[in-house]
Amino acid sequence: MKAVRIFNNNAVSTIMANKKEAIVIGPGIGFNKRPNDDIDETKIEKVFYVQNEMQSKFLQMLDSVTPEMLDVAENIIKLAQDNGLALSNQSTISLIDHINFSLQRAKENIFLPNLMLSEIKMLYPKEYKIGLKALDLIEEKCHIRMPDDEAGYIALHLVSVSIDKLNTYNVLKLVKGCLDIIKRCYGLVMDETSLEINRLTTHLKFLSQRVFTKEPWKEENDNGMYDILISLHPQNEKCIQEITDFINSEFNYELNHQEKLYLLIHLNRIL
Repeated sequence: MKAVRIFNNNAVSTIMANKKEAIVIGPGIGFNKRPNDDIDETKIEKVFYVQNEMQSKFLQMLDSVTPEMLDVAENIIKLAQDNGLALSNQSTISLIDHINFSLQRAKENIFLPNLMLSEIKMLYPKEYKIGLKALDLIEEKCHIRMPDDEAGYIALHLVSVSIDKLNTYNVLKLVKGCLDIIKRCYGLVMDETSLEINRLTTHLKFLSQRVFTKEPWKEENDNGMYDILISLHPQNEKCIQEITDFINSEFNYELNHQEKLYLLIHLNRIL
């Protein structure tokens, strides 16, 4: 196996047995090496096949990415996979880029507040827990402690690179928009740990899937339940109408009678 390009002491590109170019990572694998020198295959710890539009970006990253950062990204991906997340082939590369950029900001004492942290915790609890563990890994390997806001950003990143992803940011936008309307209409301060609030956010998450796939619930005879539920609180009608208008204006989707009914069921549970 011959070196094609030397990036640093720990990263070189080579031609694999399958005739495809790859970047191999390992401690000292590029030390004192030149193109066409033999590579010590026993030092190879990671192999990255990088193609198309991701190739130049990844090659640029290698100039500033440390082996510790690569190790952190690999461990986060493994942690995510061990917790049942199905991730795309490019997830490690994009996560390295994300962490690298976040660490650069942190070194300059620039920390971005995560305005959707509450919604991320409720909608993606598994990914958020992985994000918190990722902060420990970053601190251990890179000696910088990131705030919990970054755990939320990492959680979002994991959702966005998952194979079975839906449009992550649109889901958050819809859920946050609906929750803001609900809080304003009823004057609520929501307890993120509440079972009913978690049921509401889960319902909104699944509603968003129907909104984005344009698959409304089948309408059925509710035997007057809608009218009963709408009358249980003076703000119910106003809240349902504001949510309907919001989803229609932002996502071009009109909630039908059945979808409004299910929303009312959840709203009356949290009041």
